[in-house]
Amino acid sequence: MIQLSSKMKLKITNQKKFIANLALRLLGLIVITVVMIFMLYFFNNVLYIPVNVYFIIFVLFVTQLTSIIACTTGLMVDLYASKDNAILLSFPAKHDEVFTSKLLVFYINEFLKNLSFLVPLLIAFGVISNLPLTFYLNILTMIFILPLLPVLLAAIISIPIMYIRQFLQTRNVVTLVLLIIFGVFVFLGLTGLLDEIPTPIRIVALYNKFVTSLTVFMQSSAKYALIYANIGRLLFGINVLSNYGIVFGVLFVLIALVVLISRPLFFNLASHTSEYAVTKKHKGTNKVSKNLFWTFFKKEFTISIRSSNEMLSNYVLLILFPFVVYVLNYIYIGIDRSTFGTKLVIAFDIMISLLLVTASNTASATAISVEGAEFVLLKTAPSDTKKMAWAKVAFNMIASTFIILLIFVLFQLSLPQFSPTDIWLMFAVVVFVNSGHILWSFQIDLLNPKLSDYAATASLTNNENVSKSIVIGLVLSIIFGGISAFLLIENYATGWLRIILLAFAFLVIRFYLFSNFLKVYFREIEF
Repeated sequence: MIQLSSKMKLKITNQKKFIANLALRLLGLIVITVVMIFMLYFFNNVLYIPVNVYFIIFVLFVTQLTSIIACTTGLMVDLYASKDNAILLSFPAKHDEVFTSKLLVFYINEFLKNLSFLVPLLIAFGVISNLPLTFYLNILTMIFILPLLPVLLAAIISIPIMYIRQFLQTRNVVTLVLLIIFGVFVFLGLTGLLDEIPTPIRIVALYNKFVTSLTVFMQSSAKYALIYANIGRLLFGINVLSNYGIVFGVLFVLIALVVLISRPLFFNLASHTSEYAVTKKHKGTNKVSKNLFWTFFKKEFTISIRSSNEMLSNYVLLILFPFVVYVLNYIYIGIDRSTFGTKLVIAFDIMISLLLVTASNTASATAISVEGAEFVLLKTAPSDTKKMAWAKVAFNMIASTFIILLIFVLFQLSLPQFSPTDIWLMFAVVVFVNSGHILWSFQIDLLNPKLSDYAATASLTNNENVSKSIVIGLVLSIIFGGISAFLLIENYATGWLRIILLAFAFLVIRFYLFSNFLKVYFREIEF
């Protein structure tokens, strides 16, 4: 209950308010179900994407695969690297109970996720397909079974991944080489797929081919969906008893593996995760620094080098950026466009670029929070520790701008048909808006730092500052994309100038606001 209450508000302070909140949630589920009904009808009758048993198996497989990945990454932190392990394992409770309680928290979280998406989708499918009552009865059992699968699988998978992570954590060069190799293979795979698209691209013909390929892919994916194919079939009343037997058999095997393998290794991994043997000998030298800003900046640089995996996770969307831009613009270039269409393509590129870039500023949205308990020491230092904030901002700006620069260089090299002038004007807009968003994200954390939460758990899971930063980035992307389309269509030459001036003005305003907020609120931050 302690762990669950730290992630969810369980205490009922006002019974009427609680009932009203429960009623709103129920109403929300009904609204989602109605939306799902219209969405499935639109897919089936307008987009001509067949909504059948293979569609459901495909959706089950994709959503549950996403849940497995999310649970695996979450359990790697909460099971083995969470700072609350030191507290929980010191309680008068068995290690098995701590282990089970952590899995139970993830199970409840998955249960609520399925209740808000997968269950309305299945009910909507039953409504538009006029399925019998047995379909809905099978949904009731699946509500409790489906969340178990990703949690149990993640508890098993997280162990070898944790060992691999510990191995790579001290070998940054190996991590970088593996990342480059993976990127090259992905790029070659994308290039091969795009070469299959005939040029010039005819939208109607391409869409017909897409629907046919998607239908075949969904049907063939049922062969590889494993247990989820059995769940899909039993929902439709196909070999119900045998499929239920397979599902419960798989659950029994997974539970046995968790009990026999994951449970015994939990305490060993949880108690050694934060202990690292020192293999390098460094000569201790005392250096007096005359520049406090430079000291903090070097600290940020050193931390990023030593924890390259964390830095990569912060900028993972920036790493995906070149692939997304390459695919979209390859398709754009293959379509016969008018001048009007070309201007819309540029505006859409700006929007997509900003969307991916601003979503990567999560490090700025948690810049103060990640200091945890150590922030108290910074505040007691006999110096102007506000320079720490400027050092973090400067490092994040330089790092993201450097990555964006490399991406736009690749953009120009991989798509020589695209106007270099447009590419570099777009680069200026993206850098200015991104820098302003970094300042805004930092300001969010400045006003509401989660120091105690991070000090207790060493986890940024469900951090509301990150969510706010991503939402603001999404809104900025849409606004600047829309403004760019309007100004470029109105007057192409002066449109670019006005877009860049607006982006620069946004940066200046955010800089002014951030510096003023920093002066007022930094000294007010308490642990």
